[in-house]
Amino acid sequence: MGKDWQDCIVTLIDLQGVKAMAEQGIASKLMLKFHNIVIKERDSLNTTAHAYVWNDSVLLLSYVNEDDSSFESAMKDADKLKRRVDVIVRSYAIAVKGQTFPPVNDAATHKKSPSVTVIRASSWAMANVFEIEKKLGNLKKPWYVDGWIKNRITTSQKFQKESMTMFPSKKKRPIYVFDGYLWAQE
Repeated sequence: MGKDWQDCIVTLIDLQGVKAMAEQGIASKLMLKFHNIVIKERDSLNTTAHAYVWNDSVLLLSYVNEDDSSFESAMKDADKLKRRVDVIVRSYAIAVKGQTFPPVNDAATHKKSPSVTVIRASSWAMANVFEIEKKLGNLKKPWYVDGWIKNRITTSQKFQKESMTMFPSKKKRPIYVFDGYLWAQE
């Protein structure tokens, strides 16, 4: 799409069981702990360009290039954050490759509205994240990884291979569904 469209990985980490926690009156407290974990861990996630956190979810944006090690580093950072989150409550994660939106270069616009955050993460990747969640979420697994990412990382962890139609091509792509973390505890 042009030189301003960078390859990226969009990873959603979402807390499980929030509705039940809300009924028990503990959801808000756990979400605040979750937010604090993301804030505390953010600086140690070297490959994460942005972390957008809201309620019971965080969206990680990591830039990647042609080098497989950029994919592996980004996924190791996401796996690391998921481990930290799972200490307070179980979560699941979905990672999809995409391309970021070009940056908004209008400094005057930003000065007029500094409280607006433009999420640069790929809209197609985000749409695919939510499609994966809708179609495969009933499996209740910890990790769902787009085949484009899985083919660029090295892990010996157990997975099952699913397939689903992805945006924008409407072609089927493999989704790897992992039973646990992507790497053994280091």
